[in-house]
Amino acid sequence: MAKPLLIVWQNDFLQDEPIIDEQHRGVLASINSLHYFLQQGQGLEVLIPTIKICMSYMMFHGSTEEGILRAANYSDIDSFVAGYKKDVAKFEEVCKSAMLHHEPEEVLLFLKKWWQQHMELHKEITPLFEECKGQFCRLDLKN
Repeated sequence: MAKPLLIVWQNDFLQDEPIIDEQHRGVLASINSLHYFLQQGQGLEVLIPTIKICMSYMMFHGSTEEGILRAANYSDIDSFVAGYKKDVAKFEEVCKSAMLHHEPEEVLLFLKKWWQQHMELHKEITPLFEECKGQFCRLDLKN
């Protein structure tokens, strides 16, 4: 019997910004891979490479969004940057605690909550992607 995914991709997750949508799919693929291996009975110690992938995705996804928001002159950019860096640091803490206490579900709970909060954040920042100027701006390929 197939094991369920932790977070199933939904079209509601689409932001109509190709690089962001691809990175979101990658983030979920990494989270679901970690979930899958834990369901298979793998310990967190064995899954450190998968955890590092999740962490790397969080970091470079935040960096990508930061670049887009800077190009859009987002007024709260400092708070955005501090927020995603704080999330990465918290994820690292949760992983260490989960390994110490042998409670891998802590990692999955954190990631699921982080994803939900990230989607909430997109309600605020996605409209700015349209206003983006500079190297991260959208190109209208129809004209």
